[in-house]
Amino acid sequence: MKLLQPVSGTVDRFAADGSGVIDRPNGKPFLMYNVIPGEEVTATVVKRGPDGVRAKLDSIVVASPDRVAPRCPYAGTCGGCKWQHVDYARQLVEKANRLRAAFAEAATACPVESVAASPDRFYYRNRMDFTFGRNGELGLKMPDKWWAALNLETCYLLSPESVEIVSAVRDWARSTGLPFWDGKSHAGFFRYLVIREGKFTGERMVTLVTTTNEAFRPEGLVAAIGGRATSIIHGINDGITDLSISDVLVPLKGDPFIHEEINGVRFKITPNAFFQTNSAMAAKLQDEVVRHVETAVADKTNATVLDLYCGSGFFSLALAKRSSTIRVVGIEENAEAIACAKENVAANGVSAEYFVSKAEDFDWKSYAPDVVIVDPPRAGMHPRVIETLLDAAPKTIIYISCKYERFLMEWNGTANSAPALSTKYRLADAAALDLFPHTPHIEFVARMERIDGPSIS
Repeated sequence: MKLLQPVSGTVDRFAADGSGVIDRPNGKPFLMYNVIPGEEVTATVVKRGPDGVRAKLDSIVVASPDRVAPRCPYAGTCGGCKWQHVDYARQLVEKANRLRAAFAEAATACPVESVAASPDRFYYRNRMDFTFGRNGELGLKMPDKWWAALNLETCYLLSPESVEIVSAVRDWARSTGLPFWDGKSHAGFFRYLVIREGKFTGERMVTLVTTTNEAFRPEGLVAAIGGRATSIIHGINDGITDLSISDVLVPLKGDPFIHEEINGVRFKITPNAFFQTNSAMAAKLQDEVVRHVETAVADKTNATVLDLYCGSGFFSLALAKRSSTIRVVGIEENAEAIACAKENVAANGVSAEYFVSKAEDFDWKSYAPDVVIVDPPRAGMHPRVIETLLDAAPKTIIYISCKYERFLMEWNGTANSAPALSTKYRLADAAALDLFPHTPHIEFVARMERIDGPSIS
């Protein structure tokens, strides 16, 4: 297949990255953005890759009835919202289709019929990492162009105020004469602008991530942002890895943290900490996990629940808030997150224990947990964690996954030579929630019961 060659066909399905797929009987499939399964399209080949032949959409010959006009003028170019052209009801259908297809490929019965909708389809995020481009752009990465930043004058993901902050900081940064980060040469000063918001507290934290440069004058940044943020922080990252985290944090205004409140639980959030990015749907996710725990320990008093990869206590604190008879133990390798979790315990007047450790290194079997909650990163669990889970064999495991394909690999034993979770557990219940409208991603929650345990309807 030659570059710039014209192609045409009917879109068969969506790929994991949100692009449309035209399957071919011979050869790798065509992949293109801004299409919907069922549409007839023409396109031009622009790149060959390991997953398929990337093509740029030229025209839609027959449009889907589910095609809608995107709200954002950057939709189709920006990597933040790849499905704004798809009616939201159809988005949920496609997400459920992809989930069922993944389960079918893994030869596992899919326990989910539909994906729970997000109440907010725009301005739903509580965090955005805006990246600087080497020519002074400030916006989001473009699809398939990790080195290129799309200069955004508007964005419907975070808030109208965040757009004002982006514009003001961009103008100020250009006026300083300091260089912008070049991802290819690993040189420059301005790297990221991270904005975090407490959707239910009204607090806003802005972190400017840069390299070290003695010519930097922070008062200009504070003046540019003005009263649009309760916290302003200068973060320093001198590494070459393209990350928005900071090794050094210098508070410039207010406290170096904000708070968010989910289901009556107050959480402290620091600049580098992870927190579910959709606050409204995070409440529903938390409810789902708590429901599974309560089902699992309904017939037991003084149950113990272990929360692996607990972060700052998002699930365990909610459990402790709802029940004083459940012993809650949280494990997390990020010391900053555990410090927040301990502060959150005191702030919410609950009882919970937290420890700093990698999940694979902590000897938790002596706690004899009745339920283990695991909420690993996209890369999934370390093989030793899976081995320990199967060896300790708690009655119930509740698995929260932002990448269900990885969950299925661990379920079937095809991940890093680790044993299969399915050797000792069965899928008793599951749910899928849309925390990421206009993207192909969902949050998947599974309750796994030990096979020799009592049957749960």
